[in-house]
Amino acid sequence: FASSQTSHVFDTLKNPDIPGEVGVMIEIDPLMGLRMINDGSVSLLSTRREGKTNVSTVSWQMPLSQDPPMLGISLTPSCLSNELLRESGEFVLSIPDASLIAETHYCGTHRGDSEDNVRSMQFRTMRARKVIPLLVTNCIGHLECAVRDVYPFGDRLFYASRVVAALVEEDYFDNGWNENAQTLHHLGGDRYKTGGGILDAKKWPLPQQMPNLPPLF
Repeated sequence: FASSQTSHVFDTLKNPDIPGEVGVMIEIDPLMGLRMINDGSVSLLSTRREGKTNVSTVSWQMPLSQDPPMLGISLTPSCLSNELLRESGEFVLSIPDASLIAETHYCGTHRGDSEDNVRSMQFRTMRARKVIPLLVTNCIGHLECAVRDVYPFGDRLFYASRVVAALVEEDYFDNGWNENAQTLHHLGGDRYKTGGGILDAKKWPLPQQMPNLPPLF
């Protein structure tokens, strides 16, 4: 991706001494924003209808296109997020870090139609730049999306969506997540993985060309 970060759009509304609270957000190009999900990290999906916000956990998402910048998410048809998304056509993917593992897991295992998970998880929210669903501001990055197409695949619905705006916490992102970003990766069940260093592929030598050897057989 050949893109660069842009100017600040808002300062923190949160206390950096509280777990799950981050600092200054900047707006970046939506194409660059796709790098937030390159590592396969778990996201919090925010949908909204008639003043009600629902937050659920999404593990199956992927970049789809650079021009225009698009991504896809896979949802269970029976979930509340799917119902709200079919009606509104817009959503926000917010990227939590490891400090939100309990809240992230809870939203992935409890239905939002039986309780207000935004209130019960004490999520902070604010208006998005270009879509109606709210940002979960406890998170370190946000992708605002508009649905383009919906495809049924087996027992899932796949939403192909355009990224219309991207926001990220500046201390965690240098044209991609840096080592400060402890994103969550779902391994199945109750287990998640996070952490790990960043490797620069250009600093690793390629194997030397093997000499032409006679066949063994």
